[in-house]
Amino acid sequence: MNGMIVASVNMFTKGSLDKNGKQPVILNVVAGKCPNRNVLSGTVAESLGLEAGKTYLLSYREGEPDATYGRQFVYSKLSELRGTEIIQSSKELGNAEVFDVAATAKIAANSEFSKGEAR
Repeated sequence: MNGMIVASVNMFTKGSLDKNGKQPVILNVVAGKCPNRNVLSGTVAESLGLEAGKTYLLSYREGEPDATYGRQFVYSKLSELRGTEIIQSSKELGNAEVFDVAATAKIAANSEFSKGEAR
């Protein structure tokens, strides 16, 4: 699974510091469909060049699942957006939607297609 979103970045104050002492950030989705794995460690955010208070066009792709945390997603910063760029990108990507990756995995597992039957 992969996609693109427009998201503003804010500090995630409910989380704890990562192993490098960095505060996690949350991606507040402005446009596009995003997995509910939208809290990033401070170290990951820093390595991507994400800054709190700014808005970005981001892509994501599904990575290898983790035994403890389940499905994992890798984000990439495509561009920082401002003003009219945010509005235009939002029109292209559609309304913001954060989906539950656990629920989508259950739906896929129960679908006729996943059972090998023709549609």
